[in-house]
Amino acid sequence: LTTPARRWTAIWCLLLLTSDALAYTLGGLGHNNLWVSYLFMPLEGATVLWALSCWYAPGTGRLTLRLAAPLFVLVSAVLTLTVEDPRATSLVVAPFHGLVLLLAALWTFLHRGLTGHERLMRQDWFWVVGGFMLVTGTSTPFQPIIWYLVNAGQLDVVNAVFDLKAVADIAAFAAIARGVVCPLPYTSSGGDSSPPFSPLGSSSAPSVSRW
Repeated sequence: LTTPARRWTAIWCLLLLTSDALAYTLGGLGHNNLWVSYLFMPLEGATVLWALSCWYAPGTGRLTLRLAAPLFVLVSAVLTLTVEDPRATSLVVAPFHGLVLLLAALWTFLHRGLTGHERLMRQDWFWVVGGFMLVTGTSTPFQPIIWYLVNAGQLDVVNAVFDLKAVADIAAFAAIARGVVCPLPYTSSGGDSSPPFSPLGSSSAPSVSRW
């Protein structure tokens, strides 16, 4: 965990682990545990936004994501208190979280991919941000789909959806783990794991594969 981005990613994983452990414990005791996700989702989302900001050079991109983090928490709280029932499946807050984080991760992935010139598969951001996109992309429609299937009485399909989500999460966290532990090819003064890059182009030979 040698860079700020990796450390914030690890904090996000710890929040997920804490949330899952608390929900599992409450469920085992026969208590409603759906409120746990409403409590942790804003914190997890803000942590992802901050981690993504660490893969930007100081400037507009980094500042935008860091300003978005507290705003994300505020909007989540407002939606939870005014629209949702924390004791029931989330039909608004969870999709909102997933969509915002998916767009932020996609923006970061494209920004680094289009403006950098390093070999992609050797960069931590390639794996971690790709994992973020997979997690958030599958999480965005997940709870509404489950709500619909449960109310339609299609419990066998519910189990299949949970299985597919589990497979996607395993793949996503495998990618994230790969990014967090991969060697650092460069050292930068800002602590990020990739070298400074310029949108003006590179003098490197175009025949060199970025993969």
